[in-house]
Amino acid sequence: MKQILIILFITLSLQLSAQKEGKWLLNSMYVGSIICNGIGDGLNDSGNKGIGHVMNAVSISFLLVTPFVYDFTGDAWWKAVIKYGFIRIGFFDFAYNTTRGLPLNYIGNTSYWDTKFMQKIKPPDGFAFGRAVFTTIGFSIPINKTKNGRGD
Repeated sequence: MKQILIILFITLSLQLSAQKEGKWLLNSMYVGSIICNGIGDGLNDSGNKGIGHVMNAVSISFLLVTPFVYDFTGDAWWKAVIKYGFIRIGFFDFAYNTTRGLPLNYIGNTSYWDTKFMQKIKPPDGFAFGRAVFTTIGFSIPINKTKNGRGD
């Protein structure tokens, strides 16, 4: 597990440092936040509350940085919320299930998302195709300006 966390942090730090500006910076920040949150929740539910809370704090820190990088004034704020939600649909459960050692297509029975939505449609692939579609749409939603004035 520690190796996965180390690889995650190295990958995210290299990815973010390479994306000083442009459209992929926000996507990288959102993916980093969502994966850290999935890992944090998985660790918390596995009884590793110390490192789980640290991962959740790292997740929140990714989100707290975004307003300093992107200009969310005007109509951009709702696009950012939708972008985050769509990307979260694609990545959260995979990060959570991997951390817990569950199959990637596992659908739980406790969260509202799992009980009211996923359990009702019971997709055979764990909604993998749908998650890929949501992620692709989320990545393609444009946010027009970074704080330095450059667009996507």
